[in-house]
Amino acid sequence: MSRVELPEERVQDRIRVTDLDFQRHMGNTAFTDLFANARFTFLNHHVRPVVGQDEAFFVLVHLEVDFIRQVHHPATVETTTRPVKVGRSSLRLQQQMRSDGELVATAESVMVLAERDTGQSKPWPEEIAQWRVPLTAAPQNHV
Repeated sequence: MSRVELPEERVQDRIRVTDLDFQRHMGNTAFTDLFANARFTFLNHHVRPVVGQDEAFFVLVHLEVDFIRQVHHPATVETTTRPVKVGRSSLRLQQQMRSDGELVATAESVMVLAERDTGQSKPWPEEIAQWRVPLTAAPQNHV
């Protein structure tokens, strides 16, 4: 059996003035927007080509964010997204956001693959399901 390489996606975003809160640092909603942008990029590059455009959609069923450091304007953040668990129809993603090399926030989300016609959960195609093998073989680093 050939070795399965797990995908990882890195997305850079520049902080905008509209991302700031009253304390003049990046607000909590900006963090979740940037995590969503990186998650969308990961899914479009690594999952959507496998499941197709029309037959299924992704449902965000869980999102957990830990805010570690403040981010001040001007700044660029880099968000890394990687899978950490594949279930029958669910996919747990881990994300790390860094600014100037410093960890500023982490997120874990669970996406469920659903049938477009019925809205019911749908098993992952084998190409995604095979990510389970390296995930169960390697210890998980959650930060």
